Amino acid sequence: MKIALCDDLVEQLEQLHAAVDDFVSRNDISNVVVDEFPSSLLLLEAMENGSRWDICILDVCMPGLDGIALAHEMRRRGLKSEVIFISVSSEFAVDAFSLNAVHYVLKPFRIADFDEAMRRAVEAVGKKRDSIMLQLENGVVQAVHIADIIYIESVAYRRVVHTTGGTYEELKRTLSSFAGLLEDLAPGQFIQPYRGYIVNMSAIKTVSPNNMTLSNGDNVLIKRGDFRKLRKAFLDWTFGGHPALLEDE
Repeated sequence: MKIALCDDLVEQLEQLHAAVDDFVSRNDISNVVVDEFPSSLLLLEAMENGSRWDICILDVCMPGLDGIALAHEMRRRGLKSEVIFISVSSEFAVDAFSLNAVHYVLKPFRIADFDEAMRRAVEAVGKKRDSIMLQLENGVVQAVHIADIIYIESVAYRRVVHTTGGTYEELKRTLSSFAGLLEDLAPGQFIQPYRGYIVNMSAIKTVSPNNMTLSNGDNVLIKRGDFRKLRKAFLDWTFGGHPALLEDE
């Protein structure tokens, strides 16, 4: 998780960084990178150079480009970060929430208020990471929660995504890019039992020597010779690697 802090006062940046570190430590959140910016322009420059963040914590009252204007510019440039505003006054709160800010914290902030802001932001980031965006016909973009995916198959030049809520035809993403994305989001949850297929292990009902039956009743072929390996992977995923269940027949 990448977090950006922007405040023109060095002592405020240090305080924010310490509060983030404390929250991360108490909530056992790993792999967090925090970038500090003493001005809005430096943050925008980092954006121009390709930097992106999951959460941005912005001071409202800064010289030049204030926090509200900075957030407007970030949104205009397509940054989807969760934004938390920090301010000495509540007068900008309406503007802040018009930008879909997750929280508006008043200075000097209480740890409880800061923790609530961080909790909301982290939850929002988690929800985003648990979903993928599909490119459909006529420019339509569809968000699909990965838990709702049953399986994905290649049909001609399209990928057909079968979900609990319906079936979608993805026009641009390849099956290999789907596999890489899903592995990043949910390591070990999706497997490829046969060429042209990706299956959600949580959607498997039965595994037989020739195919697997999924929660929607569809059957997917299993590559010859992979039955034992796939059965073990399925049992390991379902039952947490219980030795008695994973023992070969």
